[in-house]
Amino acid sequence: MAAAAEEAGKGLTEPRTGRKTGDGSPVRKRRRWPWIVFPILGLLLIVAVMGGIFVLQALTVRDNLQAAKGQISQVVPLVKAGDTEGVQKVADEVLALTTESNDIVGNPLWQLAGAVPFVGENVSAVGQTTMATHVLVRDAMPIALDLLAKTDVKNLMVEGGGINLQPLRDMQPQLPALRTAFDEAKAHVDQIDREAILPFVDENIGQLVDIVDQAVPMLGLAEKYLPNVLGVLGDGGVRTYAILFQNNAESRATGGNPGAAAILTVADGRVQMRVDADVARFLLEGRGGDFSQQIDPPEKAQLFEKDTWRYTQNFTRTPDFSDTATMVSGLWTDTTGETLDGVFSLDPVILSYMLSVAGPVTLEGETEPITADNAVSLLLFDTYERFGTDAVASDAYFAKATAGIFSRIMGGGWDPLAMIDQVRKGMDEQRLYLWFADPGQQAMAVEFGLEGTVTASNDEMTQLGIYLNNASYSKLEYFLSTSIAVTCSAEDRTVTTSITMNNAVPTPDLNGWTLAWRNQSLGYPRTTMLFDVLSFALPGGTLVSTDPAAGDRDDQWDRDGIYNGRHGKSLFIAIPMGESRTVSFTSTVPEGASAPLSVRYTPTVTQTPVTIDPGCEGMFAPAAE
Repeated sequence: MAAAAEEAGKGLTEPRTGRKTGDGSPVRKRRRWPWIVFPILGLLLIVAVMGGIFVLQALTVRDNLQAAKGQISQVVPLVKAGDTEGVQKVADEVLALTTESNDIVGNPLWQLAGAVPFVGENVSAVGQTTMATHVLVRDAMPIALDLLAKTDVKNLMVEGGGINLQPLRDMQPQLPALRTAFDEAKAHVDQIDREAILPFVDENIGQLVDIVDQAVPMLGLAEKYLPNVLGVLGDGGVRTYAILFQNNAESRATGGNPGAAAILTVADGRVQMRVDADVARFLLEGRGGDFSQQIDPPEKAQLFEKDTWRYTQNFTRTPDFSDTATMVSGLWTDTTGETLDGVFSLDPVILSYMLSVAGPVTLEGETEPITADNAVSLLLFDTYERFGTDAVASDAYFAKATAGIFSRIMGGGWDPLAMIDQVRKGMDEQRLYLWFADPGQQAMAVEFGLEGTVTASNDEMTQLGIYLNNASYSKLEYFLSTSIAVTCSAEDRTVTTSITMNNAVPTPDLNGWTLAWRNQSLGYPRTTMLFDVLSFALPGGTLVSTDPAAGDRDDQWDRDGIYNGRHGKSLFIAIPMGESRTVSFTSTVPEGASAPLSVRYTPTVTQTPVTIDPGCEGMFAPAAE
């Protein structure tokens, strides 16, 4: 019995096989599981160790980059303080941190982790960002710090008004190396698929990626146009410019009546406002109308009143600023025998933005300073209330105000970055235009969207626009507000541009200069706004309808013509005090016109909201952000 049990027990632990040993006993089956399990356990152990090492390395990279970011934030104050030793110390520490991190993410372990499903994209994103950061710290930061020190506002401003050009000259040979460093960094961040990585990873690397994406084209522009900027600022010779101050209270296509103007000379960065007999004659003859200018080609003239070409204050009726500039330049040559290197245009609204940075202007003999808060009302309404129809007194005040504002802005002492932000705000509101006689400098104006053109093709943008020209001879548009709406019909392949105008004149009891001079002869109250409302078909398209179908008077007040190859119409529209009107123009959309929509308009005292209907999205490409 016991023997049987023992035999049974052996059967449970040592299975028999058909094979036998030499003595006839059964061959026992070998145990194979340790040779399978041990390699698996070993592999798991290796993976665990490698994972632990990777985690430690990842934490080191994270800590290094965060520390580097904190250190970099100390650099700008040190540069401004002139602490070169402190700057170098921080730069060395940051470079050590990014070098260690760069070495870590370049090892085979990170390359292996980058191939792991689900997490690989995130690992690669961190690695590429780290390498991009190291490139910028190693190659770009030394150049950037040097440029930052050179271009400090204290080094750039010249006593008496102007810009020290030497830092800009010194910058020129350094830009290619700086751009190369950013190009290399961009090559790294371009490998990151931000759609495939986790949100918290994107949050941590997104700032650097965005900075690189924005910096690369900006550096390209800086390298391309810095020689032109130096030329504009009088590097190598004297430049002469006309500045038009457009009065939005009397609307013109690109802003307003440029009754106030100035002539500037720029030599080696030093800017001066000319006050001499030639300037006085130029301004006087511009108002006198004895030196009528021509527009080319003559067919453009059909869209405007006949006195557009005679008087400076009407030169801005043309929506293409190059036509305005050509007439201003022609008048300067006719009256002085000299040539202009450029014509600039801005309005009191953008001046108020600039004064918010530059500070208030105190005028001799005046009790109220010109500030960011009151500049628009002082220059567009209060002065007329104060002087009434005394044009000599109001002109004297405007001349004094122009000189004071110019002196304050050119005197420096303000934050240049804040000033750039305010100028950009005015640019976005279409309050600043530039024209240069030099083709290279004009290309720069085009690049930055400051040329104020009426496009002749749809290659880069599909340009719409509605422009207002005051027809009442008044300053009533101080009380004008406008909005623009664009709608599309994919079925009809048309686009409609509409402008809504509101006349908010509060009372007929205003000064004689603000109230309309022309209205009574036309049968309208002096508080009614009168406009020539102008718009064009798209290049290659046709204006198929307007709403209203005709203006508010007989046909001689409505105009039809061709401008820059585009079919245009001008409607005479009256808007009584306290009322609003909407005017619409519908154009066909030619085949191939699918570039992003761009909308130009006449800037007013207030901002002009522009809305584009979602129905246009399928017809035109989205605008670049």
